[in-house]
Amino acid sequence: MTSLFLAAAVAGCTEDAGDLLRPSPTGCYFGSGDDRTHLSAEQAANAATIAAVGQRDGMDERAVAVAFTTAMQESELINVDYGHDDSLGLFQQRPSMGWGTEEELMDPVYSSFKFYEKLRRTDGWQDMTLAEAAQAVQISAYPDLYVKWEDEATAIAAAFAGGAESGLMCVSGAADEVAADPAVLAEAYAYQWGIEATSVDDSTVVIGPYDAVPGWNRAAWAVARAYDHSIASVAYAGMVWTPGEDGWVAAEGEATEVSDEPSQIVVTFATPE
Repeated sequence: MTSLFLAAAVAGCTEDAGDLLRPSPTGCYFGSGDDRTHLSAEQAANAATIAAVGQRDGMDERAVAVAFTTAMQESELINVDYGHDDSLGLFQQRPSMGWGTEEELMDPVYSSFKFYEKLRRTDGWQDMTLAEAAQAVQISAYPDLYVKWEDEATAIAAAFAGGAESGLMCVSGAADEVAADPAVLAEAYAYQWGIEATSVDDSTVVIGPYDAVPGWNRAAWAVARAYDHSIASVAYAGMVWTPGEDGWVAAEGEATEVSDEPSQIVVTFATPE
């Protein structure tokens, strides 16, 4: 799951030819340096939802990492409508086992809520490894498969639930249907986080203000929502994200240091052509 920007090297090729062969980065990257973790834009959007629901329901960063460990193994963070027997959704939960109806389990917010609900009822999960806690919830026939996702789940949880500053960069990737109405994003925020956005108009959604940890978590959520919303930029704590390889940069006229003061998250939508 960990991904590097790969350079294509072909013996005898010119530099221009090498540039043509070099794959363009896509999706979302977590962390920094050469050991960044990569998800597709769709995977990152689903991860953002899982993290938001966990925080809405009072679960901490470690609980979110358990949920990621589980969903990465069960569905690769894709909300699939199929699986073993009647399993489906991000966590491959089964209607026949009392998790909910098919329609409910295909809702990432509901399925995440049900996962955390059982995790919360699992005695001693806080003292387990991520893989052990995932297995305690899922009761999988293949318990050893969760462990391979622990490192990636930890890195992703740091961005979505740990307040990692500028910890998420999304380059490209869009859903089949992209919402261009800021009100739709505000509705998604209220549904997933359990709190209304501060303000909404024809071009922006404003969230907060929040201190650094909850603020960066919500800023990361907004960046990941660019997958299914027509988002042009996300601004928080003197930093601005726009789609592309530059990631988060200091806002024009701002100091280069990231601010620790409570700040609003300002999500700006692309202007229709």
